[in-house]
Amino acid sequence: MITPLAVGVAVLAVALGVACLVLAGLDRRPGKPVLQGILVLQLLLLVQAVVAVVRLVQGAEPSSFGGFAGYLIVSVLLVPGGAIWALEEKSRYGTLIFATVCLVVLVLQQRLVGLWGTVG
Repeated sequence: MITPLAVGVAVLAVALGVACLVLAGLDRRPGKPVLQGILVLQLLLLVQAVVAVVRLVQGAEPSSFGGFAGYLIVSVLLVPGGAIWALEEKSRYGTLIFATVCLVVLVLQQRLVGLWGTVG
């Protein structure tokens, strides 16, 4: 994994999560900039997953391979799944779903970086 990439993902996830919380408080749906930010977040998560898989194939192994793989898979699938659910919900709760997804991505990043730190 690339730590600066993980930090960038975490910062973007926090920014999008806070923006979505504010929009939900104002009872608004996310606009084009927020949706584009979520797309960028997904692209960064995909890049991170590819880098992690390449490093794993090269022989790097975290102490909890199963946990690492699980967090990595969930981080890649969470944003598209949450986006489908959020876009189907036409109330403020759709925006809250985006906020929740972004903040869960932050937690996943923390766990991934922590597990990757055990690679020897």
